[in-house]
Amino acid sequence: MHTKPRYLFAVVSMWISSSIVFAQDRVTYLPEGAAAPITLVGEVLDSTGEELRLRPSGGIPQSIPADRVVEIETHYDPSHLKGIEFFQNDQLQEAEEAFRAALKREPREWVDRELLAWLTRSYLREGQLTAALQSFRELVSSDPLTRHWGLAPLEWSSRQVSGGLRQAAKPLVVESRATDRLLGASLLMFDPIAGPAARAELNDLARNTNPRISKLARSQLWRLTLSTGEVTQNRLINWQDDIDALPVGLRAGPQFLLAKGYEQIGLPRLAAAEYLKLTILYSEHEVLTAAATLEAARLIGETGLTQEADLLYRELLARFPRSDAAKLAKNQMLTN
Repeated sequence: MHTKPRYLFAVVSMWISSSIVFAQDRVTYLPEGAAAPITLVGEVLDSTGEELRLRPSGGIPQSIPADRVVEIETHYDPSHLKGIEFFQNDQLQEAEEAFRAALKREPREWVDRELLAWLTRSYLREGQLTAALQSFRELVSSDPLTRHWGLAPLEWSSRQVSGGLRQAAKPLVVESRATDRLLGASLLMFDPIAGPAARAELNDLARNTNPRISKLARSQLWRLTLSTGEVTQNRLINWQDDIDALPVGLRAGPQFLLAKGYEQIGLPRLAAAEYLKLTILYSEHEVLTAAATLEAARLIGETGLTQEADLLYRELLARFPRSDAAKLAKNQMLTN
């Protein structure tokens, strides 16, 4: 068994007379049984959560399993690069404008999906959940096995969604695409009207042939177990086994529920340690990571480790200043 490498997208922007020059792409991957990666030069035809298709220079197209790809070096539209810079500087509206501008000019579908992932990140950070839902739907409609499932605007609490997000979710439960049904059912699980149908849909999706959808649907149903107080330590051990079997990019939400389970059965120190796995390891979904960091700090503070809790509150404010969790952390620090 090999260790799954992470994608690294190196950036090359080339301009001549204000036009993009399409340089050759470079793909580094680890062949089956090889001790070291190799690099191919050519044109990336497509890159999905399942495979990368490359036409090498002077050769015929070939497929590389996605989990073997180590790095892609390609050229990006300047608006794409500017959008990333704006996002990293927390200038979210400017980032979104830049990403949308790049989408209009970018001819490659696989790069369009990268732009949609950036838009989803930005909308989530900004709290625009309905917009995040739409951009993520566009992303998975062309790549149901996307490596960006960790950004999915699924609901991992017991709250009822309302307003525009609820209205956007309602028609998704009966859509033809399983990805849409998962998103809609997750958001409506505890809805007083649509909840029963949403829970039935999640039970059905737990048997879906797309492993990402089936595994996420099964872990979504843990929310129901938590809401009914039917959590046991043995059940949590089984949940941990299920999490360990997930790709790293899918672990954040289920991990959050596991931590909530340990808190529910009265093991606050263990619960805090499980929440901190999002802070340290599974941090792609910023809203969820911020919420987990807040819960970890609260539980640690309740055990008497107030200095350690204060450090976590400060980290939360520094890393996720826009989040609702950061506002709560600030209030908690003022009362300490």
